[in-house]
Amino acid sequence: IWLPTLTLPVVPFTLSSPALGLLLVFRTNAAYTRWMAARDSWARMSAHSKNLVRMGSIFSSDQSAVKEMSNACWLYARTVMNKLSSPGEDEEEYIEEVLERYQDSSIGTRVIKSKNRVIAAWRQLSLQLHSLPASDPKALIETDKSIIVLGECTAICEKIYSSPVPLVYTRHTARFLSLWALTLPCALYSAFSALDQTWATLPATSILAFFLFGVDELAMQLEEPFSILPMKYFVDDISESAEILTETFEE
Repeated sequence: IWLPTLTLPVVPFTLSSPALGLLLVFRTNAAYTRWMAARDSWARMSAHSKNLVRMGSIFSSDQSAVKEMSNACWLYARTVMNKLSSPGEDEEEYIEEVLERYQDSSIGTRVIKSKNRVIAAWRQLSLQLHSLPASDPKALIETDKSIIVLGECTAICEKIYSSPVPLVYTRHTARFLSLWALTLPCALYSAFSALDQTWATLPATSILAFFLFGVDELAMQLEEPFSILPMKYFVDDISESAEILTETFEE
């Protein structure tokens, strides 16, 4: 059975390549911006959580109160992590860890049962800070600025989590790239035929498709930063740093 050879001119691909490149670049840049904003927000949350414990251990002589505030810092970070995780992915571990941390208190149960756990944990952190017996009230007011920063960082993370890249943009890029890669061998065949190298059509198409679809997949992963950020590591780092600061305080 004789079948005609399907070939296409290279000119349409030459003209459409810049448009495809712009779509991929814009999407990748937007996705990386979302990832970087999420990473910076968690870095600031970690730094200010540690600062709260550090300042509390300096201007308060109540060891148990400082310990409770360090627990409140951990609770807030852990609750934010739970809010930014996929539904049901972290629920059981979150409840188990909170109840274990607050075995002798009803604080953990109240936060878990709250309609907005992040706000409840944020309020608990504020209450814990201002319950510290401090000789200088101005120190509490100055330290409270770190709690405000925590709220701002959480708002940025929630905005990223609840506002994904428009689906129409993702779909259009995927359709454009798929059609472009699907018809590319027809253009490469005619080009390689002139060089008597038709065997190179398939390898060349595969390599180009691999890298272009790889860029598209990279952008897709970065669009949802909280699925790849090590949030558990950030929370554990806050807990470990708080323990070190309180141990130093005890000495």
